[in-house]
Parts: sequence; C-alpha cells; structure tokens
Amino acid sequence: MEVLCLYGNECAIELFTWIEEQGNKIVLWKDKLNAEIFLKHEFDLAVSYTYPFLIEEDIIQKLNGNIVNLHNSFLPFERGASPNIWNLLSETPRGVSIHYIDSGLDTGDIIAQQIVKLEEGATLRTSYEQLDYAAKELFKDIFPNYIYWDSMRKKCLGKGTYHRQAELIPIQECFENWNYDISVQEFKDKAKVLLEELALK
Repeated sequence: MEVLCLYGNECAIELFTWIEEQGNKIVLWKDKLNAEIFLKHEFDLAVSYTYPFLIEEDIIQKLNGNIVNLHNSFLPFERGASPNIWNLLSETPRGVSIHYIDSGLDTGDIIAQQIVKLEEGATLRTSYEQLDYAAKELFKDIFPNYIYWDSMRKKCLGKGTYHRQAELIPIQECFENWNYDISVQEFKDKAKVLLEELALK
C-alpha cells in the first residue's frame, strides 16, 4: 500500500516508520494538505497522528474516505486539542481511539478504542507518553486487520466533551513550559484555582 502519513509532532515518526517496515510505501506530510499531492500519488490509506490541520471534505473525498486518525482520548470525551491535559482536569474516561476522519472534529466512526489507566505517580510528561505509546500499540494491533476496518467501524455516540486550543492558553501560563516534570495532582490543583479565578472575571 501507499500510505499518506500526516503529523505535527515528531513522536508520530516512529509509528510511520513501523508502517513502512511492514512493506508499505509511506509519504510523510506536515503541511496543510491541498489537492496537488494527489496529482503525484494514489494513496490507499491516510493515517493522521498529531496532525494540527482540519482536513477538508474535498480531501476526504479524494482519499475515498479512507483516512483515519489516532486520538489520545476515549472518544467522544476530550475531542479537539490537548486531550491529555483536559482528561487530567476533568477526570473523564481515559484512553485512546482510532477513528475514521469525517468533516467534523474527532467525530468520525470508531475502529478501535482502549481504556488507559493513569499510572501512579504520573507527571504531565509521562501521562502524555503513556497515551502516545498506547495509541501506537493499538494501531499496530489492528493494522494486520486493515481489510476489515470498514466492517469494524461504529458510530461515536454521546455528546462527550470538546476543547479548543485557545482554552489552554490561560492554563499554560501557570507553568514555565510543558516539558518539565510536575505531579499530576499539583497540576490539577493549580489549574483548578486558575479556572475558578477566570470564571469570576
């Protein structure tokens, strides 16, 4: 197969390399998609992981709807940006999902999901790494059954939760950056206070 690999974070490269090692041809893509790429390639599948751009309906149609996304939440909870952070704050069901992409945001049919229990003593960094690992492993588990994905798909039911990137900005201001270790409870306590202060303004 020829697989279009869409990403924004370098952590996705390990997964795409694995896809290539299974005997497939891959094309890595970080920029916003446009129709020109389809003049040079006839993709059998597109896989999105950490890709920051909304994929337009005409692109989905050019891929015959055969485009899937790895999302680090148990959909429909924590759709949108930074699902790990919002899961830690809201304590919604924690997990990873692989789903078809449609014209909505993380609303496409589910292929596979897995609950991921937060590790004891987790930090912001390790909690993200845990979901990253789980999502990749889930994809590797189901990829051999690729020809059955369409039969495996099911609707993503329930309202769930959704967050925009802009909502995270005031919380980010609590911390120097997202890369240093901080206990999950400390993060939750600080973020809770900040959100309460913002709600009073």
